Amino acid sequence: MKLKSNSLSLLLGYFILILLQQIAFQFIHNNDLLYPVQTILNLLGAISLIWLTLHFKYKNKLEEKKAVIWQSLLWMLGGVIIVLTVQRVLLWFETAFLQQPVISENTSQLMAVAGKYPYYLLVIVFTEPIIEELIYRKVLFGNFSYWFKPWQTALFSSLLFALGHGDGHFLTYTAIGLIFCLVYERTGKIQGSMATHILMNLLVLLLN
Repeated sequence: MKLKSNSLSLLLGYFILILLQQIAFQFIHNNDLLYPVQTILNLLGAISLIWLTLHFKYKNKLEEKKAVIWQSLLWMLGGVIIVLTVQRVLLWFETAFLQQPVISENTSQLMAVAGKYPYYLLVIVFTEPIIEELIYRKVLFGNFSYWFKPWQTALFSSLLFALGHGDGHFLTYTAIGLIFCLVYERTGKIQGSMATHILMNLLVLLLN
């Protein structure tokens, strides 16, 4: 019962957030209010999802693992290095063999928005990683492993993670999703993959 309550509440909250974002885009996409509204929606969405996962608390079998603090920190920081390394290799592969642009469309768009609206960095660096980790890793990977094998839910959630970015660099985002799954599994805490995701987004912005 707790499993279903946690999973369904988070998924429903996520779908409501997406719906509100789409409504806002339809009505004010040519207006300077768009990004302030999107920022507020993302902030409220992240807070709401955090509240839901605490209110409908459920510890899946990945979270039953008790990792030593220093090991968790190593995985969080090491995960960033692994992600950036794999990202660079796969971006090279996709550029050389699949004719994809060097910089992903998703990254370039976010950088352009952040350049014009600096407060949107809050979304890129904090709220989006929190939201995505709660949905793709906590629910689709961790909670769903109750019904399926962990490698199946890891692959499934990572494929959806890649599709959700709407970017041609499908292999890269799938691999990134799998690495976040690994960090989550090794640390036994969703905060672990959140920290890795936040640091990765921050470093990508700084490096670009």
